[in-house]
Amino acid sequence: MARPWDPTHVYTSAAEVVGPSIVRMIVSRASDPLLIVGPRAVEDENWREALVSLLERYKLDAVCVAPYKGDEFGRKMGVVEVATLLQRGEPVLGKHPDVVLYSGSRPDVTDRVMQGLRHFRMDLIKVVLNPEYCPSADYSFPNMKMDEFISNLNSI
Repeated sequence: MARPWDPTHVYTSAAEVVGPSIVRMIVSRASDPLLIVGPRAVEDENWREALVSLLERYKLDAVCVAPYKGDEFGRKMGVVEVATLLQRGEPVLGKHPDVVLYSGSRPDVTDRVMQGLRHFRMDLIKVVLNPEYCPSADYSFPNMKMDEFISNLNSI
């Protein structure tokens, strides 16, 4: 399947490449962090287990934007619905998040959601936890192999 490509998409500034220690600091300092879990994360067992341990360790609120039968990732919503709520500054799960951790969607979907949040919610800290770099976020992991990514995710 061909991925959409937009030649008019211009990045004003790139995301800061971070490691697990910086993400750990961002999450621990946040008052109401929100984890958005995509379909790639729930399909991969190691990725899913790493995110579940992250949820338990930091007591994060989570929204699952993937068709998933389990309930460990909280409420299920559409990715557009979550992005719209965040862009409008409306509460998600009854809270106004100050940090959004986004993990498990395709790179093009992740980039579009982060672009929207970048333009409408500059006060929101956006962290992408994917094995691919996302320039539209505030902080992102660099491009890495899946086993290295899972070990970085486990060390947050």
